[in-house]
Order: sequence, then structure tokens, then C-alpha cells
Amino acid sequence: MQTIVVELLNDKALSLLQQLEQLNILRLVVTKPQIDKPKRQWAGSIPKASARKMLEYNQQSRNEWERNI
Repeated sequence: MQTIVVELLNDKALSLLQQLEQLNILRLVVTKPQIDKPKRQWAGSIPKASARKMLEYNQQSRNEWERNI
């Protein structure tokens, strides 16, 4: 069985689909419209103390690499 999404452009289209359902040719499945989640769901800031520790760790790890540039 295959599921497809159909956009009805005319009120008569729904009537036709319902007739096809009565003939057991297809089955109409009503779905709830999906609500788009915010794209930046986790956006925000971190505490300054945590940010400072992260920057210090980042700088320390960079200094540990041997560089021959």
C-alpha cells in the first residue's frame, strides 16, 4: 500500500474521493496539520562563568598542539 498527500483544488474533489472510498478503491486518512517547530529551539546564552571556562579550555588545548607553520 502507498500513502500520498493530495491538495484539493476544488470542493468537488473531496466528493469524488469520498465516492472512491465507498467503492473500496482508496481510504481517506485525515491527518493533523504539522506545526513547524522554531528553528532555533535551543538558541540562547550560557552563563559567563561557563563561557570563560570553555574559552580557557579551548585556548589550553590549542597551546598543547605542536605547530610548525
